[in-house]
Amino acid sequence: MSYSDLCTDLQTHYDPHTKQCVSCDMTWIKPGFEFVPNCGYADNGGRRDSHIQKCANNSWNDGKNGKCQMCSACPTGAQTVRHCNATVDTQCCRFGENGDPTRVDNRMEIVIPGVAIIILLACVMVGALTYFIYKRKNKSRQGLIADGNGKVAFLSQRDGQEWKAVLTPQVSAAPLRMVLDDLDVLEELIILLDPEGNGVKCTRHLASYCSFPSTWINYTYSMRVSKSPLKTLLEGVTTKHPEWTVGDLARLLGEMGRTDAIVVLAKLRPSVHAV
Repeated sequence: MSYSDLCTDLQTHYDPHTKQCVSCDMTWIKPGFEFVPNCGYADNGGRRDSHIQKCANNSWNDGKNGKCQMCSACPTGAQTVRHCNATVDTQCCRFGENGDPTRVDNRMEIVIPGVAIIILLACVMVGALTYFIYKRKNKSRQGLIADGNGKVAFLSQRDGQEWKAVLTPQVSAAPLRMVLDDLDVLEELIILLDPEGNGVKCTRHLASYCSFPSTWINYTYSMRVSKSPLKTLLEGVTTKHPEWTVGDLARLLGEMGRTDAIVVLAKLRPSVHAV
């Protein structure tokens, strides 16, 4: 599939101002993603799709390439140390005649003399650190309450006010609808919040905090091929609670431990959208 009739290289798009094919902007690329054909642009400069898409099954990208690479297979006689995922290629290891491990990475052999136990300890330490960080993010107990205006607030062991240090007062007080109007900010939030199963809270949790029933949430995710669950949720919230602001959304994201999404909200520019 191609969005351009003028640019045959799918990692380029046509620039109507310079009248030539230009490379996709690598700052859009994130680990686990690749460019969509022609960066999602049509030849007239209009957007036809998001800039990037997830790597397909059995492929990966560490964020340094515009296209995902096929996962490598361990050579005969080698054991798989770590299976390939969306951001890391397969890592292999085999043992030589003296029992020393030989690490095989992308089929290039690097001999590591006498450090089998160090490799094992390093893996255990990384796993323990990851678990510790995850537990800290999710250790607060949360409960929903509603104020007199119908807005959702939280009670927890922490104050959840980190977002106030990230957002300016102007962005915080801006209407929530601004998030839907800023396509670049919305796209970044979709990439961060829609994926499930990565150990952090996602759009599914956010919808629950906004008091949407599980049946609605499940249906929304079943339709994610044609429309982002986050976009559907934000449209529902702005219809149900037109008085909500960007600060209300940031408060919920703070309680979810998604400071990364709050940082994206800080890119909004109220003055640009002001009438």
